[in-house]
Amino acid sequence: MELEELMKKQGKIACKVRKRLSGGGRKVQFPVQEKLIARRILQQRALHVRVLRRDVARFAKEIITNPSFKASPGWISRFMRRHKFVTRVKTTAGQSLPKNVSDRIVDYVTTCSKRIRRNQLPLPCIANMDKTAIWADMPGNSTIEVRGAHTVQISTTGHDKQRITICLAAFADGTKLKPFVVFKGKRIPKEISNVHAAVIKMSDNGWMNEDLTMEWIATVWNDSVDPGSAKRMLVVRQMPMTCSEEDESEVDDEWSLTQGSDNEDGLDGVEDSEDEVVDSHEID
Repeated sequence: MELEELMKKQGKIACKVRKRLSGGGRKVQFPVQEKLIARRILQQRALHVRVLRRDVARFAKEIITNPSFKASPGWISRFMRRHKFVTRVKTTAGQSLPKNVSDRIVDYVTTCSKRIRRNQLPLPCIANMDKTAIWADMPGNSTIEVRGAHTVQISTTGHDKQRITICLAAFADGTKLKPFVVFKGKRIPKEISNVHAAVIKMSDNGWMNEDLTMEWIATVWNDSVDPGSAKRMLVVRQMPMTCSEEDESEVDDEWSLTQGSDNEDGLDGVEDSEDEVVDSHEID
């Protein structure tokens, strides 16, 4: 004991770290079937097909016919670790935010708050509208891939560039307005001509324009007005229009719209109207 203590003091005996011996631990229950599952994943990824954890579970249930087998989340994680699979995000180029994005957000929120307090607007009278582009084919960005792969590609049906614009709006109390969907083309397809849950429109490029914005006001915004309703405020990111006097005459009598000019804080405002529109520049 004295010799051992002396050697410890001299640093000649390092702390022992227990390691699992090679081949130790529980054996893989279905090694052959796991190789077939891994092969199927590699085949799918060679075609740039997106593979998710639920796909691994489906492959496993198809290949492993043992009734006692359950493709549990834990088994999927261990399977991926054994075969060096990881979940990766599709490689793409990133975008940087403008330098003054924080100041513009603060100014925008402050302006909206002031108008809400000034007009004493309750939640059912405050609405937000935004337009965004979606595509006929929208594959996800993540897939299971071999660890260390430099390029992660996901195949599509070829319609991932077919743009559709959708305008969504909701009041602050959670009430949702009808979606306003714009397709590219001249005529509304027969398959969707009888859709009543949304307003369907067409344009040459599938984008919003001034005329379609006025149609959104007439068919969605004004349609949500109750008789005798109080003054309301609509918050939008950027109105794709400049209203003229003729446009204003088309709007419901209870709501008039005048487009404000750019101001120093990066906001466009609509003043002296029955309802108010707060319009900001896009900050992303």
